[in-house]
Amino acid sequence: MNGPSTYSGWVDVLERFAKGDDTSIAEIEAGSFRVDAGTAYRFYIKVEDAYKKRKQLWLEKFNRSFQIQSIRTINELEIIVRNGKQNLLPLSRFVSAKSLPDDLRKTLQEDLSRFVDEIRKSMKDHLSRSGNDREKMLTIMNAFGLNNQSPADKTADPASVKNGNTNNPPPGRTILF
Repeated sequence: MNGPSTYSGWVDVLERFAKGDDTSIAEIEAGSFRVDAGTAYRFYIKVEDAYKKRKQLWLEKFNRSFQIQSIRTINELEIIVRNGKQNLLPLSRFVSAKSLPDDLRKTLQEDLSRFVDEIRKSMKDHLSRSGNDREKMLTIMNAFGLNNQSPADKTADPASVKNGNTNNPPPGRTILF
């Protein structure tokens, strides 16, 4: 898939991304843009604007899921939190796109990380202070966050596999029944 390479191509793709089109992410990741003095400021503003709009869409959807569903069990809460985390993947992929300039990508990644931390803190603050299920709720809230690796980083380089230099994450807890 060919990504955008001109300013007008980027504007089109960024507008679609801001409106919630997940298919535009693949185009963004495949895109390239040579930033020069004439377009750098406008390009950065467009990227930031698309990011903010998409982040706002996610927040509205996440808040709506809490308002629409009456949460009666821990499992229902876990489903909502898991869906919220899953819906963060497009934003996470966007801020990790290699086609964005390094300084812009770093700024967006830091902002998204702070945003997710604020959401997690807010959920913990609104958690009931008593109850038998408090620990399980805290575990669910702590699991809410960004994946540290982007999908593009998960593919291992064949040369590193041959040399035994793979960075596989440690295995998680195993539950035996």
